[in-house]
Amino acid sequence: MADNFLITGSDKLASRKNFKLVGRAEKFEELCTILTRMEANSVIVSGPSGVGITTLALALQARKADPDAPFDIVNKRLFWLDTDGLFGLGDNDAIVKQFKAIFAILNRTPDSVLIVEDTLDLIDALRNSGLMHIVNALTAMVKAKKTQVFLEVREADLTQVLKCHSDFRDHFTLMDLTEPVGAELEEIALHGAKDLEENYEVRIDPAAVKAAIDMSSKYRSLDTGLTAAQPARTRTLLDRGMARYLLRAHSTPPLLAELEAELARLAASGPASGNEEKAAAVRAAIARHKAEFAEYQAKIKGYYAAQREGEKSIAHMEAQLRGLEEEEKKRHLDEPAGKASASDADFDLIARASGYATPEILQLRGDIARTQAAVDENRVKYKAVTREINDRLLFTAAMVIDEFSLISGIDASKLKQNDAVKLLNLHGSLKRRVFGQDAVLDHVDRAVKVWRRGRRTDRPLPFLFCGASGVGKTEVAKGLAEALFDTDKALNRYDMGEFMEKNDVTKLIGAPPGYDGFAAGGEMTNSVRANPYQVMLWDEIEKAHPDIFNICLNILDDGRCRDNLGRKVEFGDVVMPMTTNIGADHALRVGTGPGDLTQEEAYELTIRDLKKAFRTEFLNRFEGRENIILFHKLNMDTIEKIVFREISRINAFYAAQSIEVRFPEAQLREFCDKTYSPEIGARGLPGRIKRIEAMIVEKTMADAAFSGTLDIGFDATSRNFTSSWIPRDRKAA
Repeated sequence: MADNFLITGSDKLASRKNFKLVGRAEKFEELCTILTRMEANSVIVSGPSGVGITTLALALQARKADPDAPFDIVNKRLFWLDTDGLFGLGDNDAIVKQFKAIFAILNRTPDSVLIVEDTLDLIDALRNSGLMHIVNALTAMVKAKKTQVFLEVREADLTQVLKCHSDFRDHFTLMDLTEPVGAELEEIALHGAKDLEENYEVRIDPAAVKAAIDMSSKYRSLDTGLTAAQPARTRTLLDRGMARYLLRAHSTPPLLAELEAELARLAASGPASGNEEKAAAVRAAIARHKAEFAEYQAKIKGYYAAQREGEKSIAHMEAQLRGLEEEEKKRHLDEPAGKASASDADFDLIARASGYATPEILQLRGDIARTQAAVDENRVKYKAVTREINDRLLFTAAMVIDEFSLISGIDASKLKQNDAVKLLNLHGSLKRRVFGQDAVLDHVDRAVKVWRRGRRTDRPLPFLFCGASGVGKTEVAKGLAEALFDTDKALNRYDMGEFMEKNDVTKLIGAPPGYDGFAAGGEMTNSVRANPYQVMLWDEIEKAHPDIFNICLNILDDGRCRDNLGRKVEFGDVVMPMTTNIGADHALRVGTGPGDLTQEEAYELTIRDLKKAFRTEFLNRFEGRENIILFHKLNMDTIEKIVFREISRINAFYAAQSIEVRFPEAQLREFCDKTYSPEIGARGLPGRIKRIEAMIVEKTMADAAFSGTLDIGFDATSRNFTSSWIPRDRKAA
């Protein structure tokens, strides 16, 4: 069958040692049902890369061996197309000839099923070779029920595949394979971990698998190199983590590393702590473990050296053997015909046929066999020692988290926090980031906790943040992303000023069929499919076209929507804050003077204005208006805190260069008093603070070795900073 560029199901299954389908029971039954139908019994299975389409196809062959397998499936003759081998021929005539042979085999084989692993690659190769008529021929066979076809298609390529032939939609059943979740994903990942254990010869703690699932599911918005779908992402993270762990463990055993860390801790506590006796015991244990590990290392290096020498010796002897055999063959060919008697010639013929050779050749063959046996025995010893070392190792959840921390840049201590701890710390985290909005933060904190730990509705958590510019509406959204998902990169911001036209809705869910960019899908739906855990900020929602609100209503009501390709997108783990400047004029009038408003009065006036701007059903989606929040205007104390924080951030950044900014409190207060405008809020402050940083940059560019203090003042007349540099004593530094 290999000559016809078809791989039989049994050969394909044999290439996957200990194959077993885990999970996917419903999808597998659906696939078997499609293949058993009378009409539309060929199938196009689409899904994101790594979701397991190839595994599902291979499960058909594996199922045939089960005692209870239905004969409807047992009778199917499965063939995999060797696309790379076919087009590796490089000659169109030869390719066409082989396709004809393939079609002939499929035609004469009852219940044949052709499986194509990467359909778009096949179509592109046929198109580039000018052989698209082969697709027509294959489709004609499907229509005539002479064979069935199983096409594996990546989700992003589905539209292009369907475009290549108009009959695909009529004669193929489309089947969407989505990522496994929950218990099914865990079952698949635990099974896959066994292959990694066998490869690395190291045990994997089941908790490590759960941690890998958690990390690779929650942090998909980050560029971590884990771009495939589940369960492939979990397996990749485990693989990467185990590779790094083994390199470290085979350099310094984990127990030895723990003892050295303990000794360092005891040394740091000082002699007054009374830990001298304990430290001595730890030092003795370190010496013992180092000696033991050195012995292992010496054995391994010895076995490795013997292995290399044995292999080189075998290669040298095999070269000698080939030379002697060539000489012996040449001697027989060159021997005069009449020199030996007939009986001698007959004897030589019989001797060579029975494996007889010259003594030198026999000696070399024996030496090679003995050396190979020694090499094999040495290899067994080498494996025994490495197995003895690896048996002491255990790949744990902490190691998964450390690996993910390295590739994502998120601090491991944050990753180790469970959801309950993150929720407990949410209020404090938001307060450290957002000043002057305590009532708002109390409300947001309470709503998030109820949403995450109360009765789940599988709907997103919406907020409508109202108020003036620069009071912290966007900053709260960033704080939620960092507190809940450990990084503000989990924030996806949509500026509704870019969605003011009717056709802009296609940017969110994708263009209709036939329009340019249809295959690309929608920006919002693609984002949530790729990363269901995120904060989705809709900024200045009042600017959006009314059709945008129809999509929004669907999401807020059902917790899901469908994109232009008909794929269901779930929003149940999305926080959806929306901002608006409606209510800003009322918030700015809040105060204690005559004619001022209370916060409650400003809120009621804001609700009145919102009713004029938005439909009632839209406003009711914010938990019955409970999550419509009016932000306070910022007072002078809050502005001073914000400026002080910005100065502290500059000092933290330049601390390594021994550069410090000093801004006296009185000068800082005057700066805030003269430059702050409630209409602009805190938004203008960072730009002004950048002027201070510009002074540092100019100074360090002129003198890279400079260190010292930058004294900042404020001139109320010119409304500019004043500055003076105080160099640090470089000798003292």
